[in-house]
Amino acid sequence: MTTENGNSLYQDDLDKEQNISTKQTNNTVNVGHLELLEERPVINKERLDVGKVTVTKHSRTKTVEVPIELVEEYITIRTDYHDAESQDLLSGNYDEKDILRHVEPSLDSKAVVTINGKQIEIGDEPIDIVLSRQVATITKDTYAIQDIEINKSTHVHTDSIQVELKHEELDVTEEGLLAHGSDTTPLK
Repeated sequence: MTTENGNSLYQDDLDKEQNISTKQTNNTVNVGHLELLEERPVINKERLDVGKVTVTKHSRTKTVEVPIELVEEYITIRTDYHDAESQDLLSGNYDEKDILRHVEPSLDSKAVVTINGKQIEIGDEPIDIVLSRQVATITKDTYAIQDIEINKSTHVHTDSIQVELKHEELDVTEEGLLAHGSDTTPLK
């Protein structure tokens, strides 16, 4: 079939094929739309209470000994006898007749007592001798011994957190004999 007509048929087939490929190139048909996705990290911050500090003030009691000198008055009564029999009566070596002799009063006798270097005559009226002593009275004063200042501060630090992210890639697998034009680029 190498006739002129046959040549023409072959030429016609080539022309048709070129027209079809030209029409396909000029008339691109959108078969579908494909979107490739990837994950991106979104970092949110939240405040967590990780601990607390409780500050209280309390009193402790301790016992201390404070030395103090206190003055107390005592009365000392000393009896002087001028004879040995009277001295025996004072020391406990006496008879009953000695007691009777000392108990019998004489009407004209007067007793004299020396108090703080002053002689006082004892009569029918009683003599009051006031004795005194010091006692400790305690009061307490309060002093500041320490000032405490409480501050709360924030510190900024940078941490690195590893996050696994996914993304999509397009894989194209060709099967069969597909003709590609010279302007096509491989897709990945």
